[in-house]
Amino acid sequence: MDQEKKPADQKSEQEPKLTAGQAFVKSIGPAGCAMFLIVFVLATVLCFTVGRDPIPGYTPPERASYENDLTQLADILEEQVFPKLPEYEMTAAVTGDTVTVTVTEGNFAAARAAILRYFPADLMEFAEGG
Repeated sequence: MDQEKKPADQKSEQEPKLTAGQAFVKSIGPAGCAMFLIVFVLATVLCFTVGRDPIPGYTPPERASYENDLTQLADILEEQVFPKLPEYEMTAAVTGDTVTVTVTEGNFAAARAAILRYFPADLMEFAEGG
């Protein structure tokens, strides 16, 4: 009986075990590998590309121009940014060392994301009002 087991053991030693990745590639074949790579690349591109601009063509001023004068930042928001976002009703006011933006109408999260796309979060606070 020992003689019968030896050839089987020798055969298993000759064929190495496949790793999980090798088994996956073997099971899906060349066409599956190509499809997997295409889907992986598309998913990566979609995850790391930037969405549309909330204010097309808007370029915010340099941070240094309003960092020490938050009243100027509130004025920039009121005069240049809020009018270009008509779907939201917002106001800006200086409170201590930040500018508080109060969203009274529209989607709070979307309005906050639109403002933070152009201005630093450390100078801003957001509140829902109305």
